[in-house]
Amino acid sequence: MIEPGEGITFLLLLLASAVVSGSEVALFSLDATAQEELQGKDDRSSRVVLALLTKPRKLLITILTLNTVINVSAAVLAAVMTARVAESRDWSPTVAFTVEVIALAFVLLVVSEITPKLVASRQPAKYSRRVAVPLRLLQWLLNPFVAIVARWMQRTQTGFTRKFMQHDVLSSDDVKMMAEIGRAHGSIDDDEHEWIRSIMDLGETPVRAVMISRLDITALPITSTLGEALALIRSAGHSRLPLYVDHLDNILGIIYAKDLLPMLPLREKHHQRPDWRRMMRPPMFVPAGKKLDDLLQDFQRKKTHIAIVVDEYGGTAGLVTLDDVLEEVVGDFRDEHDEDEEPEIRKLGEDCYRVDASMNLDDLSELLRINIDTEHFDFETLGGLILHLGGEIPAIGDTAEFECMQFLVEAVKNNRIRQVRINVVPPSAK
Repeated sequence: MIEPGEGITFLLLLLASAVVSGSEVALFSLDATAQEELQGKDDRSSRVVLALLTKPRKLLITILTLNTVINVSAAVLAAVMTARVAESRDWSPTVAFTVEVIALAFVLLVVSEITPKLVASRQPAKYSRRVAVPLRLLQWLLNPFVAIVARWMQRTQTGFTRKFMQHDVLSSDDVKMMAEIGRAHGSIDDDEHEWIRSIMDLGETPVRAVMISRLDITALPITSTLGEALALIRSAGHSRLPLYVDHLDNILGIIYAKDLLPMLPLREKHHQRPDWRRMMRPPMFVPAGKKLDDLLQDFQRKKTHIAIVVDEYGGTAGLVTLDDVLEEVVGDFRDEHDEDEEPEIRKLGEDCYRVDASMNLDDLSELLRINIDTEHFDFETLGGLILHLGGEIPAIGDTAEFECMQFLVEAVKNNRIRQVRINVVPPSAK
């Protein structure tokens, strides 16, 4: 039979395993803000926590060593107790040990892994302060072993192992997969998961997917007077305007609204034409196929927030700003000039939507939860899809169908589709 001392020892080992597992999550979950708060407390536990975090490699080795020793000890003790019970009850040793392994794995998973880590992740600072002192003492006791392992790890990383791993760089798909696993295990929340995916997608998203179309560019002709420029800035609400000669394919530079502020009190100059070439900033031109992560680096290097997008023939295809790129990561954000703008998509009823024709097909696919394969399209917007389906510029009231969607063109202006009504037809209704 099981001795009382063995049962108590087994329970203490489970408790120790739970405490050590939780300490790993708690200590390594402390961000910079949490560490600053601990510095402000100035008590022994907080100081010990900060001291442990100064050497994260040794801390991790200590925790993993303790966890391994405790779990192995619990497994050996459980095997001894199982053998004694099987012998006294005349059970089959094979069956008894099989049941013991399954039961022990379940107990260790729930009691020593999942539960303590969930508890520690909710209050990492409080948990860390409670386990810091005994963990520091155990680290001191294990220091000879920990130091040997740490030196060995450092030697292998700088020597033999690095030769085979120096080109092993994580791809964006690897990072996305890690983010999926993190969300599934609760280590990152949904917003953080979406941000990670959006950041990784920057390296795959071309400028043409986020640029402002040539038709929507608000630009300043070089023949404008100061008063006309000020009126254009007020009406458009933009702080930067492209300066062009004759047409948008001949953009000379960028006019900053702040450069005109000193001229505001000079009413007599409002009817004059300034020397725009002297006031303009040099423009930055980028191809439509440039990736957004490269564009961000260009913005940072050239210290600008705006770029002119050119097509393969050198003509102006559109305009892209830093805000357009950031919105790909954090989502749409509106300022005081965007309050009256209509949303890109509005639900009118069950499976019925009114959509801006300039909406990106990938965004439409995500919002409507419809799989639209856009990889083989040479267009990226809903309007482009309707033009592709019809083969000609549609009129108001024209209809088209694509997969489970029925399109009704509601607004067209200057040969450009502006607004479309979409009815989503369930597959069973076809």
